[in-house]
Amino acid sequence: MTESCTIKSNSHGITLILNSEVTFETLVTDICKKFLDAKEFFGAAELILTIEGRDLTPQEVAVVVEAIELNSDIKVKLIHENNRLKDIRMQGQIERFYYDNIYENAHIVMDSVKSNENLVTDQSVIILGDVKDGGSVQAKGNVIVFGELLGSVHAGYPDENSCYIIAGAYDGREVSIGTYSGQCEVPKVKHSFFHREYSHTDALAIVVYDDELTCEAVNRGIFKEK
Repeated sequence: MTESCTIKSNSHGITLILNSEVTFETLVTDICKKFLDAKEFFGAAELILTIEGRDLTPQEVAVVVEAIELNSDIKVKLIHENNRLKDIRMQGQIERFYYDNIYENAHIVMDSVKSNENLVTDQSVIILGDVKDGGSVQAKGNVIVFGELLGSVHAGYPDENSCYIIAGAYDGREVSIGTYSGQCEVPKVKHSFFHREYSHTDALAIVVYDDELTCEAVNRGIFKEK
């Protein structure tokens, strides 16, 4: 009898191969059992989950991730599905992140860039932790920091001004994109009765706009229009 799901390891995490012929309810039940049985084997880990063998809706992907995390000590940081990297925790804010082909070959840092650590890459870079104070990142492409941007970042090095920086938290310190360097004014949190402009939970994007560095929430404004 063919299994409904198979777990395999890969260089960045685990691959979940799903049977397309069983019901989704059966699939989720078997995923719960498999990860509960393998809880001690995997231990506590943050990783990228690759999904193969079956097309899932975003809601089904969220259920699969919840089934894994509730039955193990695994924290799923990113989803790799149909040759696209996705982040389900930022609730679809980084829309370009899902579709840019450049991310298929991005350099992925599973931890933080620590103080006194210098990261240099000729690709885009995805950092699943922070850029600590005193740490630095220099990338030929875009830079995405899932945590706090507390150090030095230069995207589009040396002269690609169309690149961008995304950070889960950013305090306005000096950054560089291509030939532009400087500090950015972080948008203030605004609320109205009917509409929320920006909240502390929104990721922030830094882009070059009208010949200056501009910072906005990624789910609205300039970045969304690029």
